[in-house]
Amino acid sequence: MNFNNFTIKSQEAIQKSIEIARASGNQAIEPVHLLKGVMTEGESLINFIFSKVGANAAALMRQVDDRIAAEPKVSGGEPYLSRTSNDVLQKALDIAKKQGDEYVTLEALLMAIFTVNSPAATILKDAGLSQREMEAAVAELRKGKKATDQSAE
Repeated sequence: MNFNNFTIKSQEAIQKSIEIARASGNQAIEPVHLLKGVMTEGESLINFIFSKVGANAAALMRQVDDRIAAEPKVSGGEPYLSRTSNDVLQKALDIAKKQGDEYVTLEALLMAIFTVNSPAATILKDAGLSQREMEAAVAELRKGKKATDQSAE
């Protein structure tokens, strides 16, 4: 996976997910870690999207934290991307390409987390988010702009 295809904010979110997994004693970096990374690094984006779709960001963060706490813990070893997280990153690349972006944005990461079947996607769906509503909120936020460089956000 070439992380040069991701915006700086997306790279920071992925790095944050690695730190979260390590701090939690989780060896596998799961989509729930990626979701927390996106929610932490893209707080203003998340607040905008969640307010548009009527989701409570604070309640969602508590659910994400609870799910991370339930992940298997190990001592030692380096964190690695789970197969599902790898699927999320691949899907984010596909979403970015479909939107005409040259780089994967936080929005593409969030939508990929939503579409790849995982506990993180379940948390988002249970909060009342729908793909259509998220896409509409992202379209409103971006106002037709494309991610053409790494600092697009």
